[in-house]
Amino acid sequence: MAKQSTQETKQSSRKGHGSPFEKLRTTGASAYRLFALIAFYARARNPLIDAEVIPILQAHLPEVCKSYEYELIAYRITPNQLHLIVGFKPVDAIADIVSNIKRSTAHRLFESISDLEQRIGKRNFWAEGYFAESLSHSQILNLLRMWQSREKSEEHAVVEITFSMHELLGPRQMERMMEHLLPAECVVIRMLYGLEGEKEHSHEEVAERLSLKPEEVREIERDALNRMRKLIQEKYLARAGGKRRE
Repeated sequence: MAKQSTQETKQSSRKGHGSPFEKLRTTGASAYRLFALIAFYARARNPLIDAEVIPILQAHLPEVCKSYEYELIAYRITPNQLHLIVGFKPVDAIADIVSNIKRSTAHRLFESISDLEQRIGKRNFWAEGYFAESLSHSQILNLLRMWQSREKSEEHAVVEITFSMHELLGPRQMERMMEHLLPAECVVIRMLYGLEGEKEHSHEEVAERLSLKPEEVREIERDALNRMRKLIQEKYLARAGGKRRE
């Protein structure tokens, strides 16, 4: 039975993957697919996650997860609650994941907002406890689509899908997405990545030719790539949902 199960796992890992979450993750000699939905409240379930807090969470959540080697796939922010979809290793305990994320994000919030402790009365931003549920790769897709759909009707909800689309963002895909970019973004991306017959240039070369600073070129590149990735994510999720209904 164990041998048969191992063979099936190897066969499924060699097949074309319907989603980036179906692919096996590996650490040393181990292979796994471990994902969870995690949710926890702000302290006393109060609406503490306001317009000042949200940008700080958006800036630091990916950084915090990366520092602990958690795979942050997406998150959903409401005025009093944070939902996360994360991938993790077999050695990671859910309680530790929650504790690390709570502690690190709270630290950054109190560092960034000087009067936050005075406003809420304590240096504990998050409430005790959490909700956690394991997810299959197909459940992740369903949940992402639901979050995106609900975001349109929920005035105070923020949804950010952060999973990497590098495998889907090759030269051909980038050329097809150029029509969705601003004119300046098209020029920068074309020159940096050698698209549409253009020679590849460094950030410094592009900056010199366009009379910009290298930092400005990098900012334009970042905005353009983020826009393309978001469009690809939306199309990917819509296509995956259509296939699943067939």
